Amino acid sequence: MTLKDIELQTGMDQANIRFYESEGLITPKKLDNGDRYYLEEELQILLRIKLLRSLHISLDEIKALRYGNKGLMETLSTQIEILKSETQAVMPAIEVCRTLQEDQMTFDELDGQKYLELMQQIRGYPESGYVKADEDELSQVFHPWRRYFARITDIFVYSSIWMAVLIFVLHVSMIRRGSLWDIFDTFVAVGIMIFVEPLLLNRFGTTFGKAIFGLRIETSEGQKLSYKAGFDRTWHVIGAGLGYNIPIYSLVRLWKSYKLCQEKEAQPWDRYIAYTIKDTKWYRGMGYIGVNVALFVLLVVMMMSQLLPPNRGDLTQLEFIENHNYYAHYFGMSFGNKVLNKDGEWVDKVAEEGTIYYDYGYLEMPQYVYLMDNGVVKGVSFEVMIDEPKQILSSYDAHLLLSSLAFACAQDEMTLFSKLQERIASQIDDHTFEDFHFTEAGIEFDCQIEYTGYEDRAAHFLFSNESATEHAFKLIYSMRQVD
Repeated sequence: MTLKDIELQTGMDQANIRFYESEGLITPKKLDNGDRYYLEEELQILLRIKLLRSLHISLDEIKALRYGNKGLMETLSTQIEILKSETQAVMPAIEVCRTLQEDQMTFDELDGQKYLELMQQIRGYPESGYVKADEDELSQVFHPWRRYFARITDIFVYSSIWMAVLIFVLHVSMIRRGSLWDIFDTFVAVGIMIFVEPLLLNRFGTTFGKAIFGLRIETSEGQKLSYKAGFDRTWHVIGAGLGYNIPIYSLVRLWKSYKLCQEKEAQPWDRYIAYTIKDTKWYRGMGYIGVNVALFVLLVVMMMSQLLPPNRGDLTQLEFIENHNYYAHYFGMSFGNKVLNKDGEWVDKVAEEGTIYYDYGYLEMPQYVYLMDNGVVKGVSFEVMIDEPKQILSSYDAHLLLSSLAFACAQDEMTLFSKLQERIASQIDDHTFEDFHFTEAGIEFDCQIEYTGYEDRAAHFLFSNESATEHAFKLIYSMRQVD
């Protein structure tokens, strides 16, 4: 028999049936799909429980009868004395207790349906024939939006953890990640949840988001879930609740979960646990907003931290090179098969098998010259001179930008939310193949460009003028600290 069948035949609520299962009074078989299958034995036990609860016998007494720790006759005698001290409304219950005593029944012999029908025939007994005890239910929270926002907050927390790993451990450039990576990050956040949430439920009985709304998850005995029980619950939440984050299917599962809450039905993963809420006071909503704003600010700060170079303050030559290569990686700037090594020399990359490099224009790699003072870099310059005619010349904006940021962003003026990088990048981008001069962060930047025999017909490229008799290109760039 299914749970619905048992519900119809016993007249009990599903919440009561699940509660008695959680208390170990019945042990239905669990099918592969997670549903329960009830045998005739479970049906009879539930009818006996229904009968005895209608006689106001406590759950602890019923447990003692179920496990053979106490006899039914003894329990009935005690219960009759208890009922005598109650109001006249319980007189029908006393009459049934005495009938059971006369029939000399044991718990295992008790025909619950027979005596329940007898109770309905007794004048003055409630029409339902069953004195329902509210405490014979596992607590559930039927606040769909509070539960949803708590879950979203938890996923936001796990996403923040993953973001911190990407930025501070794996050193991934966040500005170069596309929308497909965002989808991947969401799956990783859910993966973190699978292992972290059961631990939180096991240790604290709640999670980050649930704590904000005063939500707790416990066993029917009021104990914290075991890690395994928490893991099983979280796994079912991800599948049946979030639809494994699969687009469209996820929305379907969320809608079904919402409808169950509206209908005051327990979610599939909560049917055998107690889900409670402390209160629904207004400040919990404010707490939710505050926490999410704080998490958002944290994410922004973590991403902005990538704008700072690894070396700050006075730089050695090696530290300047490290800053230069850091920004090259951060912005995804590549110079074909060339890379700047720790000695400041452009060397060939060790290419992976099958890698092909394409050059879209001639680019003579500049040699950086350092102005040093007691081992500290006080200025950096480079010069490029091309006397032979080339069909296409590439601009040196990338070199200008990387060297400028490597030096200027190490200064004290560069802060987490500084616009220094944007100002430097704007100056360079607005003066491609043009002279410029400006001062930022106590550093004077100067660029002089001369060329003949070439035409500026496309962004970042000079094209050879075939009718020209002379071709030459010259760039002199310097930056130095000023008092």
